Amino acid sequence: MGKRPLPPLAVLQTFCAIVETGGFGRAAERMGLTQTAVSHQLSQLEGWIGGKLFDRGRSGARLTPLGARLHPAIVDTISQLETALYQARASVSVRTLTLSVTPEFSSQWLASRLGDFCQRYPDIELKMVVGYQRPDFGPNGVDLAIWLGRAEAGLVLDELLMDEEFVVSSPTLSERLPKRYAIKAAPLLRYTGMRHTVLDWQRWYEQVLDHDVAGGMADFDIGQAVENGPLFESFADMLGACRDGLGFALVRSSLVAKDIAEGQLVRCFVEVQPAAVSYNLLYPPNALQNPSAALFRTWLTSQVNAIA
Repeated sequence: MGKRPLPPLAVLQTFCAIVETGGFGRAAERMGLTQTAVSHQLSQLEGWIGGKLFDRGRSGARLTPLGARLHPAIVDTISQLETALYQARASVSVRTLTLSVTPEFSSQWLASRLGDFCQRYPDIELKMVVGYQRPDFGPNGVDLAIWLGRAEAGLVLDELLMDEEFVVSSPTLSERLPKRYAIKAAPLLRYTGMRHTVLDWQRWYEQVLDHDVAGGMADFDIGQAVENGPLFESFADMLGACRDGLGFALVRSSLVAKDIAEGQLVRCFVEVQPAAVSYNLLYPPNALQNPSAALFRTWLTSQVNAIA
């Protein structure tokens, strides 16, 4: 009782940001503040302590001996507070989970399996953010994300699926393809959300050239063929057109397994390549403190292992 109130949490977080980034300007960018505001918050902390925490120079901000002693304790305290708050929220709040996922993975892989999760855990409210935007793991953002590619610094990455890429068509189109130069026999289909379209086709096409160097493909530009191909609004639309025999689609194995098993699509060339990037589950280190997120991760892993 009677002691001076402690500095605000935001001031302590700013102190840690300066240490981690090595400068006031970079700390301001991380915190979403002006450099003046960062300097003001540090002055508050130094005034409260009564000592200097940083030496400022051309190379940035370096901790003084006093600051170096203080920093580990503040980091540990903030971490413990964050853990306690997340655990408290999880114990009393409605069991919710927000998941970010791309449209094609949602429609082609996840949708047919989600019923099992909902049946197992009917008390969990699952919210989905479907799109190509990078996952927002902020306070009002998502808990987990199924993302095609690597994780940004500070995130945990669980590898889900190691896909192959290959070309598919309808059985009818495949049956009438010529024995040579077949890739020229139909349009190359694409969709608006497709990432690295031309590069993926070019990687696959290099294998075709290895098998057919006779010059019959000399006038064929795979990049131009992709650009000239029909453009569909979504992966599902493109796949529908492929089923209807309107052309070839370069696809990932995980997204067409059902179509191939049911005979709606066939692999129409022997060339197969490992996908350049894989589907991964991304989340912040503290995300699994939400029991709903931990349950979904375990369930998702079991679904992936079931088809391995």
